[in-house]
Amino acid sequence: MARSNATEWDAACKDEICNFQQMGVYNIVLWPKGHKVVGSKWVLRIKHGPDGQVQKYKAHIVAQGFTQVEGLDYNQTFAPVVKLSTFRAILAIAVQQNLTIHQMDVKVAYLNGKLKEEIYMEAPPGLEIPEGMVLRLNQAVYGTKQGGCVWYKDICGTMAEMGYMRIEADHTVFIQRHGDVLSIIALYINDFKLVGPPDSDDVRKDKETLKKKYHMTDLGEISWILSIHVTRDREEGWIALSQQKYLEEVLERFDKANIRPISTPSLPNHHLVCLPSPEVDAKHFQRVLGALMYLMLGTCPDIAYTVAALGRHAANPGIEHQHALNRLFRYLCGSSDYKLVYRHRVPGGDTILGYVDADWGSDVNDRKSTLGYMFTLSGGTISWSSKKQSTVALSSTEAEYIAGAHAAKEAIWLGRLFAGLQQPSSFPIPLLIDNQSAIAITKNPEFHDRTKHIDIRYHFL
Repeated sequence: MARSNATEWDAACKDEICNFQQMGVYNIVLWPKGHKVVGSKWVLRIKHGPDGQVQKYKAHIVAQGFTQVEGLDYNQTFAPVVKLSTFRAILAIAVQQNLTIHQMDVKVAYLNGKLKEEIYMEAPPGLEIPEGMVLRLNQAVYGTKQGGCVWYKDICGTMAEMGYMRIEADHTVFIQRHGDVLSIIALYINDFKLVGPPDSDDVRKDKETLKKKYHMTDLGEISWILSIHVTRDREEGWIALSQQKYLEEVLERFDKANIRPISTPSLPNHHLVCLPSPEVDAKHFQRVLGALMYLMLGTCPDIAYTVAALGRHAANPGIEHQHALNRLFRYLCGSSDYKLVYRHRVPGGDTILGYVDADWGSDVNDRKSTLGYMFTLSGGTISWSSKKQSTVALSSTEAEYIAGAHAAKEAIWLGRLFAGLQQPSSFPIPLLIDNQSAIAITKNPEFHDRTKHIDIRYHFL
């Protein structure tokens, strides 16, 4: 290594090799005849905090799992990733009930999972073994197809030992109740969110138990997760989510940091036309759109429609699509400091409220409609979506009715989530639709000439 921070990277690599050896991840064996040997490599990453300062130099030995064969080298693939909707819902609950939220990080999480399959891996540079020998893996390694799944099985066993129960609506969330005290643990791969009353000792005891089981880093009260900055004011009773740092990095990366801002992400009634072939660099267009999509999924419901509309043209983008993308950048440049805020004691904020709408026949290419819905709690949005419908609606009533069916599915899931979290009953969840005919059909599903063609699957609304 010849870079100025070579010393830090060298220490990170040595620490990773030490973890492999201390945890008994592998045995050194002769190169097996008739068995596939998976390659390996180093993956290096600098972890930054919300202020942009370097928090840690991370080095992982990663298996080249793309060479593994399903049914022979692995059977199941699953990574424990909490849904962002669940995460936002937990934050909204924490605001309402004044719960504390702490964060812990598991070092080399995958290395805790026990492998059942016979997996051989080449030693990466820096891990010296005799010539003609390879590593037989006893435990999962980052990059193996089943790595996330075996880690999840291990953590499920630990949660059961601690007295936690997995909820059915999201299998990465575990709860425990002692009398009136509710504790919640949400899992995002190796990142734990521990939620409990501020005057209870349960969170501290859970931390101590987890530290005895795994190599953990206690990050204190939550402030930074997945490029999302979490700020809280207990006295004022609010929690805010922001991706300002991530957005500024995206603007800088694509040379959009100094463009003139505007107040709307897209023009009204602006319809994008499909092209048979790209007019601009499709790969670059897709990279930009992918970066903005994470903003939309995390904290920016206001750009959901625009990102979804541009995504339909990612294969063959044209000059018009590029102009629309540039307009979105201009909007984001002017709204980079926007935050998603959840507040205590907001009028009507203690119950979930849903909104749904549809834009009938808005796609000029196939005349399919676009639907959108959002659900709010504690004065902030916890779930949202904008997508094109799969069928052509013959009337605005049908388009709104189909949109209502999709929103109702999300409402049912949210109800199950809150029931699993043992929150006061949120049913029935009000779903606001601005089409009287669609509302009438939901109350009296009459099958006459104007509605009999609507697919059965939408009539559960």
